[in-house]
Amino acid sequence: MDKPTIFPPTRASLPKLAKIQGDDRCVLTVYFPGSLAGGKKMPTKLTELPTSLLRAESLTRDEDEHRRRSLELWRAEVPKVSLPPAMGWVGVVSWLTEDVTFMQLPAAVEPAAYLDNSPFLLPAGRLLDDLEAYAVVYADHARATIYVAALGKLEEEGRLRGGIKNHVRKGGWSQQRYERRRDNEIHRYCKAILHKLNEVVESEGLRRIVLAGDRILINELEKRMAPAMRKQVVCRLAMEDKKDPREVFQETLSAAAEEERREELWLRDAIRNEHAAGGRTVVGPADTLAALNKKRVRWLLIGPMEGVDFWRCGSCGDNGLGQPPTCPDCGEATYAQSAGNEFTDLAYAGRSRVEFTDDDLPEIDGVGALLRW
Repeated sequence: MDKPTIFPPTRASLPKLAKIQGDDRCVLTVYFPGSLAGGKKMPTKLTELPTSLLRAESLTRDEDEHRRRSLELWRAEVPKVSLPPAMGWVGVVSWLTEDVTFMQLPAAVEPAAYLDNSPFLLPAGRLLDDLEAYAVVYADHARATIYVAALGKLEEEGRLRGGIKNHVRKGGWSQQRYERRRDNEIHRYCKAILHKLNEVVESEGLRRIVLAGDRILINELEKRMAPAMRKQVVCRLAMEDKKDPREVFQETLSAAAEEERREELWLRDAIRNEHAAGGRTVVGPADTLAALNKKRVRWLLIGPMEGVDFWRCGSCGDNGLGQPPTCPDCGEATYAQSAGNEFTDLAYAGRSRVEFTDDDLPEIDGVGALLRW
């Protein structure tokens, strides 16, 4: 068996977890607080946590066997993993595929365990949507530092030295040569910053960038960005005096939160307007589910979906909206699933972008999507 995998707390990690699939209820998902969670504590040892939370009463004989074997795999592999400091964790284990994977979470979570045919990613998705990590470039003419804002703090990713000369009063050719030299220094400095920033954005799967520090240098950086990166800049903060990283983090939080809300409202309006115009969009649980199953969804907007029932057959794997006591296909007993989680898992498995909201979304019947085709 391969060494257990640890994923960072970014949206890019969720499609990787969603790949862990099974035809039966063989995938164990466990949420638990991390070492930075403060007052949140687990009721038992981590190796025994899912055993204390999962019950076998409603499981078939085969499902109970899956539960037993996945719990054994959890107990055997968890002691081998050195989990770094984090606010919270989600672990996904499947004995059929021999997957043992952990992902950091940006907030503390209550202990919980689920057994199904796919990971229970709805809580993780909501947390990463509300507390999405972003890059911060803090720069002046002397030095630049790139941070990733995640897990409630700034994590330094790289430091570069500038040493850009100030403007001086000189005349004639001497001044022109000085200014050309200074412009070349700025160009090289900005190029080095952007090279490192691109590495951080790519490796961490980040979608948002905040520029902070010297106003003139911020403008120079943005002018030299590729168009795609320039679209990722959500805020520019002029900070003339040297700032402590904690101050930078606090001043960028509100900008990141505002951008998250703006994106949510934009997507909501886009789906409603596109649907009214007969464009490439679907609204409501039934049509959205059909599009997700065909991997047509480019961008999913999902509300609480309270009152939406979803069922799955433990025998043949058939599933759908509603709550029939027996499977329409094979006649065996069904069990209830979270509709929100089913939609979320299908979206991640189909490489769709997912936006969560606490609003009920009555104008699109609780859920909707922009389509690829």
